[in-house]
Amino acid sequence: MLICKYTDPPLTQKEQEELQQKKNNKESYSEPISDFDITNFVTKFTWNGDSEQAARKLEFEIIHNTINKDSTFTALDLKIGGFIYLFYSENETSKPVEIFEGRIFYRKRNSNTFTFSFICYDDMVYLAKSKVQMLFDGITVTDAIKQICNEIGISIAQDIPQINTVVSFIADGKSCTEVFRTLFDYTKADTTNNPNGEDYTAICLNGDVTIIKKGELIENYIATDLTDIDSSEHSESIESMVNRIKSVDDNGNVCQVFTNEDDVTHFGMIQDIYKMQPPKENETVDNIKMAKSRLKRLQDESSIKAVGNIQCITGYTIEVQEEQLKGKFFIKSDTHNFVNNMHTMNLTLEYLPETPEVANIKQQDIATPVFKSSKRKKNTSGGNGSLKVSQGLSTGFDAWGGTSMNNGRNGCAEAVGKIGSYYSPFLAQQCTDGVVGVPSMVANADSAGLLEDFSASDLQKGDVIVYGNDDHVVIYDGNGGYYGNSSSKNVVLHGKNYNSLGTPTKIIKASKG
Repeated sequence: MLICKYTDPPLTQKEQEELQQKKNNKESYSEPISDFDITNFVTKFTWNGDSEQAARKLEFEIIHNTINKDSTFTALDLKIGGFIYLFYSENETSKPVEIFEGRIFYRKRNSNTFTFSFICYDDMVYLAKSKVQMLFDGITVTDAIKQICNEIGISIAQDIPQINTVVSFIADGKSCTEVFRTLFDYTKADTTNNPNGEDYTAICLNGDVTIIKKGELIENYIATDLTDIDSSEHSESIESMVNRIKSVDDNGNVCQVFTNEDDVTHFGMIQDIYKMQPPKENETVDNIKMAKSRLKRLQDESSIKAVGNIQCITGYTIEVQEEQLKGKFFIKSDTHNFVNNMHTMNLTLEYLPETPEVANIKQQDIATPVFKSSKRKKNTSGGNGSLKVSQGLSTGFDAWGGTSMNNGRNGCAEAVGKIGSYYSPFLAQQCTDGVVGVPSMVANADSAGLLEDFSASDLQKGDVIVYGNDDHVVIYDGNGGYYGNSSSKNVVLHGKNYNSLGTPTKIIKASKG
């Protein structure tokens, strides 16, 4: 059985003042309705969700009339923006469980049928309709979701699961749910914290946003044609197939190609483009896995009409034993109908094989990706060494941070020369002379009287740290970190710990000259 309750939307400042004035003048007034049971007025409920839609929706219809037509009828005034709470209980003695909490977004009166229809959405609708401009800089997916919800003023579950995938990107005018999808794409591509490639989704439970593992099995429930299922359908399609992905860098160069050759042979080629993400320190995103995740195969879709079960909602998985459907199925969409004390449901399902077929993906490595900074370059030819150290470092990294060097993964000396050219006459000369080898730069520093053995106590902001036997160089940031080229990531970045790069052996005192 269902129990439906209604609460008026909060009063505006003007409405509060008008209400108080009526009280003061002892005029007749109506207090805002709160927690009012409207169950007996409702003729039918439709409660649904879809994996392509963020919010769950509740539609219901109440009987309605006017005093002019029926003086004995008590008419309900359910306002736009009002709160609707729907509870379900197995019987009159069992404790009701909340299955929906949301607001009225739409209402329509039909005088011919004496009904009033309403459409409500849970709080995920505010995240779907709201856009954000946010920078996520080395934070976890869970913290990013909390940051987004706080921005829009949506409450978050106390026990929201922790997803430790670290991300760094700009959400530029995207809806909150679009950003959520990006975050979960990153999570799937995180081979460190999510080696099994598990997928997640955000939903609203009891009015709070939380994260669930996509495809979590509903236990102790099997839909069968003997007890639950009324009818079923099954279809197959290649309309959404993608069997070749080209990965391109910031310059539009094709760097890698991933092809499902069997699907290309069998169905013909359908290609998509993946724009590679510039690597950032401490980020746990895998460009190769991200690209492969865009490959789509033949899609099968099934549907059943069955006796209702409130646990069967989008995002979860159920077991089915039916004439043409057997196994575990992911719920892609659900519609629950409650009419005349009868609960039925229509579920759209996707089959989940016990042993998923692993596609044979051919990978072609064509070129090393080159990334540009998203910032506008003020002077990409380098500086003349005239700025003070702090200003010069800031200007140098603003010009070159996030880019790949001409010498690619071996561009550490090139990066040091270019960044340091704005405050150090010595590094400006190295940049102008095109010095790109660490041994050459070290020898030139020795000739200029700027080279000394490494001592942490002698390090100053702007100095160049030399590692090993003149193997690698970076610029000290004055706070334990460094600016320099990452050989593994092929990009200039700002690192947090210079000791993580190896054993420092020398210092080029670029802070002094």
